[in-house]
Amino acid sequence: MTTDDLYKAIFSRNLGFITEQGQNKLRKAIVGVAGLGGVGGLLVERLVRLGVGRLKITDPEAFEESNLNRQFASSMLNLGQNKTEVVLQNIKDINPQANISYSDSGIKTEDDASAFVGDCDLVIDEMDFTAFRESIILQRAARGRGIYCISVITIGFGAIAVVFDPKGCTIEEYNKLPSDIDLNDREKLKVPLESLAPVLPSYAATFPPDIAQEIMEGKRPGPSNSVGAGLASILAANEAVRVILNKDGIVTAPAYTYVDLIDRQLVVGTVS
Repeated sequence: MTTDDLYKAIFSRNLGFITEQGQNKLRKAIVGVAGLGGVGGLLVERLVRLGVGRLKITDPEAFEESNLNRQFASSMLNLGQNKTEVVLQNIKDINPQANISYSDSGIKTEDDASAFVGDCDLVIDEMDFTAFRESIILQRAARGRGIYCISVITIGFGAIAVVFDPKGCTIEEYNKLPSDIDLNDREKLKVPLESLAPVLPSYAATFPPDIAQEIMEGKRPGPSNSVGAGLASILAANEAVRVILNKDGIVTAPAYTYVDLIDRQLVVGTVS
């Protein structure tokens, strides 16, 4: 079986709602995913199964017990192992032709971001949602390269997606931060809750405010579950397909797309 025949056989069921031309675009696309936690790991698997031809993945963290409730590839057998290496092992045989490059260094500096964005056609930020400095660095690198940067986080049994057009609203503007903010001053890198979560689920009403503040400040991890993480990964993959295939109606910042399954709610709104 030739290389082309194998690819067509693997992704033949994609066709119908995706055209052959669209599938070829996915095959040629280079997508970078920074962060392989609850959303990022599942997202990478979705992208491979969609037929994205090349992926760049990075995450400096190792699996721990609290990841087992939602993170792709985590198990009792690989606790303590780097997430990037484990995820790579779990996806590389889905499409043997896929070119998957990986790093366990994460995004820490401007040089890291520039190297990671490199030849990407699209980057997706799935780093911890309180890693504001790292997200700004990554989005700036994407903007400098002239490519879209997608950010999706999970909120309870829901998720919110923000797509940054390289010629549109910046991540600093979206989060109401000055464009010349000192990225090394963690005290100034405080993002208002209404930017991170402009819509909150009804069941968040009883969430203790002091705990919410500690989560926002990165002093404790936020609650997360397999339903929300799974939904967020699908939402991220969907936005990636929209960008790669240049679909009409891409919702870009300062607008966002919010979905919650418990509340049965879909909102396309704009941060004020």
